[in-house]
Amino acid sequence: MSQLVKPTADAVEKMLEMLFGDGTEVASVDSASISASAAAKYVSDEDALVALCVCDAAFLAYSGAALSMMPKGGAEDMIADGDFSKTILENFYEVMNICSRLIMSDTSLHIRLDTTVVGDAVAEARSALSPSQSIAFKISIPKYGDGQLTFEF
Repeated sequence: MSQLVKPTADAVEKMLEMLFGDGTEVASVDSASISASAAAKYVSDEDALVALCVCDAAFLAYSGAALSMMPKGGAEDMIADGDFSKTILENFYEVMNICSRLIMSDTSLHIRLDTTVVGDAVAEARSALSPSQSIAFKISIPKYGDGQLTFEF
């Protein structure tokens, strides 16, 4: 059994296009360029932390807003303030839950989303995981804007 799957930009685009609609675009980027504002923590069946999906403030806000069709301006205000509404955070959790399928397959380690964290808790989550691989993407969400995320495992 392989550990986890390293997703391609095409796979990420197809998955997120189902959520955000036609016009969703995904491109590979350097993971060092991502300013970490939020993270999803994925655990094994034994509850061991095995992967993270670390996102910038723009992906957090735009993905959460797009899921509920909230106004772009509200998402932009949250990005500027660094303060995200309960709805945005709940929607981000749902997006990250769906994204678990991007790094898992029928032959890989089974994982599940444990929780999402923001702010200082992102650095704590990263220090708890010693990733050997990472892959990062720029996501263009139609009618909202661009954000970035990186999978670390």
